[in-house]
Amino acid sequence: MANQHFAKEAPETYWKTSTDLPSFPALQEDTECDITIIGGGITGITTAYELTKRGFRVVLIEANQVLNGTTAHTTAKVTAQHDIIYDEFIRNFGLNHARLYYEANQNAIDYIKGIVDEHQIECEWIEQDAYLYTANENAVQKIRTDHEAYTKLGIERDLVKDLPIPLGSKLALVMKNQAQFHPLQYLKALLEQIVQKGGRIYEETVALDIKKGERPEVVTKSRHAIKSRFIICCSHFPFYDGGGLYAARMYSDRSYVLAIKPKIEYPEGMYLSIDQPSVALRYTVVNGEKLILFSGVSHKTGQGKDMSTHYETLRQLAESTIGIESIPYYWST
Repeated sequence: MANQHFAKEAPETYWKTSTDLPSFPALQEDTECDITIIGGGITGITTAYELTKRGFRVVLIEANQVLNGTTAHTTAKVTAQHDIIYDEFIRNFGLNHARLYYEANQNAIDYIKGIVDEHQIECEWIEQDAYLYTANENAVQKIRTDHEAYTKLGIERDLVKDLPIPLGSKLALVMKNQAQFHPLQYLKALLEQIVQKGGRIYEETVALDIKKGERPEVVTKSRHAIKSRFIICCSHFPFYDGGGLYAARMYSDRSYVLAIKPKIEYPEGMYLSIDQPSVALRYTVVNGEKLILFSGVSHKTGQGKDMSTHYETLRQLAESTIGIESIPYYWST
């Protein structure tokens, strides 16, 4: 990148550069197992962890390298606060279903925390309050309406006008007891557990097709077959349609992340704007200093401008709010 703030010429995710991940061979022969898992991100690895713990013979395959896709490029906020959604959920699906959504996400936070504690994983797990805010006076009522939804659902919450960082907030909705972590350090520990319990992992192994039958087969690009009782697809997009017409119903999008050494003193907390362009903030500690992960400027893949333009737009937004000393890392997801 040409801008003086960018320390690197090419995008690089901090999570990968700070984690020494294991490597695994490609599948070189036909094989059998109880359960085949396709996809080596957080979903596939978590699934393999749970199944091997229960004694199942598991094969996990990944088209590239494990933890090299979405999981490696996330901002790694572990939260049930996903934009202004809860009032809409209550109106469209009812109070009970909205509560189930919240509880499922909150249970996931507790689940990850339980694994971190059980295996004493050093993955920068920090409990944080999550802030949903607007800098637009016209959007204040949206915040108030979702606050009412939080109240109906019994979500631990707060409504505040001022944020501890200068984001121009008019009103913010706080969800208590959320979390942030280092995703690859966490998942590296799960990979070790999977291997210890007999799970097999293959990289550079592309799933091409599924042959149905009493023991269905995953056929790989190298024309090897994996027979198993069950197949679980955990890839970001399903490689196998199976009549679901997923290609017509799904689309990919891209957003951008700057790991910024800021000019301000960054406090605790995770922040998400409901305005457009929406931005999100959290911090991570690198060499004893806080870097702010400043993310946003999302668009449908293929419909945006040159990537450098989006990085520059995000940089300008960050400069106008938190100030920038340098940008040691930047990436997209």
